[in-house]
Amino acid sequence: MKRILLVRLSSVGDVLLATPVATELRRRHPDARISWLVDRGYGELVRCHPDVDAVCEFDFAGRHRGPAGIRRLATELGPVDLMIDLQHKLRTMLLKTCLRPAESRVWIKRHGMEALRALAGKDSILQGPHQIQRYLQAADLDGDPIGERRPVLRLDPEWQREAEALVGSWASDGRPLVALLPGARHETKRWPLRHMAGLADRCCQAGLGVALLGGEEDAGPIRSLADCMQHAAAGVRAGGGLGLLAALLAACRAVVAADTGPAHMAAALAVPTVVLFGPTSPERWAPPGARVLRLGLACSPCSNHGGAVCPLGTHECMQALTPDRAWEALRDDL
Repeated sequence: MKRILLVRLSSVGDVLLATPVATELRRRHPDARISWLVDRGYGELVRCHPDVDAVCEFDFAGRHRGPAGIRRLATELGPVDLMIDLQHKLRTMLLKTCLRPAESRVWIKRHGMEALRALAGKDSILQGPHQIQRYLQAADLDGDPIGERRPVLRLDPEWQREAEALVGSWASDGRPLVALLPGARHETKRWPLRHMAGLADRCCQAGLGVALLGGEEDAGPIRSLADCMQHAAAGVRAGGGLGLLAALLAACRAVVAADTGPAHMAAALAVPTVVLFGPTSPERWAPPGARVLRLGLACSPCSNHGGAVCPLGTHECMQALTPDRAWEALRDDL
C-alpha cells in the first residue's frame, strides 16, 4: 500500500481517538503516503501528527458540497490504494465510489435492526471495548504486535507562541494555571456551573490561577461560570481555533472538563486531566491517561453520546459530583 487515505471527519474526541490508527499504519507501511481527511475546522488536530503526510479538509458546505463537490474532492485527493473510512456516512461512501480504491476498510457502528434503532434514538448503550480498540479493529490493525495506542496531538510552534503570550499575561505573578472547561455539546454531560465555580474558588484559595477555556460555542457557559465565581479568573478564552486551545491546555498545570473533545486534547498532550463522566461510558470514551471521576450510579451510562435532558429528570450523575470530590482528584495531580 503506497497511498493510504484515513477518513475520520469529526468530532474532536473521535478524531484524536483515531490517531493511533495512523501510528499503526506507519509502523506497518513505513514507505506509504498517509493522508487524513477531516471536516473543515478539524485539520489542526492532525496537522502535526508525525505519521500523517497530508491533511485535507472536507468543505461539505462549500466547495465540496453535493455530488459534484465530492467528485472535486476525489480529484484533489488523487489516487488511493487503501481507504480506511472510520466515519461511514453517506458522503464518505460517495467519496469511495469516486476514488475507487484498490482496497477499503469501513467502521460500521451499527448493523441491521440496531442501526434502525439508533436512527430512532433507541440504540443500546455501547461500553467496552474502548473506541481506540474499535477503530483499530475496523482498520484491521488489531493483530499482534500492536503499536502505540495513546492518541497523538502535536503542537505547531505558531500556536505555542500565541499561547505563551496569553499565558504570560494571565500568570504574570508566577501562579500555575488550572484550566476549567464548562462547556459540552450535550447538556447532560455538563457539570453544574455552581459546582465548577466552587472548584474554581477552591483552586484560587490554594494559590492557583484559573483559566476558563473552550471553543466559540462555549462563550456563554464561560461567561456564566465567571459570574458564579467569588474570585476572578486569571484568564478567559473562548474560541481562536483548536490549535490555540491545544497550546493553552498544554501550558496549564492541570485540566478539569466533562467528557468532551478538549479533555481528550489535554490528555493527549500529557497534561494531568480530570474528566467528569455521567451519562456516557468511560470504558468506551475515557481519554487514555486521564483521571476519571464518576459516581457509578445504576442508571449510568444512559447514553452513548449524551443528550438534552436526563431520562430520569434528576441529572444525579453530575449533580451529585461535588466540588470536594473534584478537588481531591485534582489535588493529586498538582
